[in-house]
Amino acid sequence: MLPNLRAYHRPTSLEEAVQRIRPPAVVPLAGGTVLLPSRDPAVEEVVDLSGLGLTYIQVGEDGIHIGATTSLQHLLESPPLAEWTADCIGTVVRLTASRNLRGQATIGGMVMAGGPENPLLVFLLALDAGLTLYGPTPIRLSLDEFLNRRDEFRHRGVLITELVVPYPGALWGMGFAHVGRTPRDRPIVCAAAFLQQDGGLCRTARLVLGGVAERPLRAREAEAFLRNRPLKPEEFRAAARIAASPLRPPGDFRGSGEYRRAMAEVLARRALEHARRNTK
Repeated sequence: MLPNLRAYHRPTSLEEAVQRIRPPAVVPLAGGTVLLPSRDPAVEEVVDLSGLGLTYIQVGEDGIHIGATTSLQHLLESPPLAEWTADCIGTVVRLTASRNLRGQATIGGMVMAGGPENPLLVFLLALDAGLTLYGPTPIRLSLDEFLNRRDEFRHRGVLITELVVPYPGALWGMGFAHVGRTPRDRPIVCAAAFLQQDGGLCRTARLVLGGVAERPLRAREAEAFLRNRPLKPEEFRAAARIAASPLRPPGDFRGSGEYRRAMAEVLARRALEHARRNTK
């Protein structure tokens, strides 16, 4: 728990919530799976977000809208998300958190605090997800843009209110691959891919790597290489080499930098091949 906690607030409007939040002493509380175990002595007050009406999954004309306090378990159980992600969402969410934590952890909290190898962050980047922030005026950004400025928004006390997964269109496929110490362990390195084809050629490609830098990365040079090329194994092998070649991952007790870079190439290729097999 939080050793210096002395006040609890449960606002009923975004305006009230943002007015109260003043990091690091007054911070938002969603699922609490990161905040409470942290035992952060700087936290003196928490602002409970559960009364703001931000728990929902809705299909709109532009995509699937997900409220920030929606639990990870609800993502796993969502038929639209399963359909739009070729059932990859289940694998990714199960790797992100255990069953007990999935019912408590929220997607907004995961986006705000998720680490560099977080599989759901990697997967959402491959889906080209966007989000809306409130602090106190609405701000709309791509997830990629948000991650570049995440520390800034966190220090300002800005709230994530919604994520949007855009409609993928026709002839698309999703793929995901990872490596961990055990099949159910959190990934050491992971990769997610989105492919859209037209006439047997790649129309759109997104390839994202996790566990190789301070945050999940889009492999933009590899994406550019794949455009207008046939979706064939030799093209995927070349794209995977392009994605891994500039990486200089830091090492730790779970894997050296050399290991992470080697796995990034292997997993990028597997994710692309998986996306090709799932194309519909």
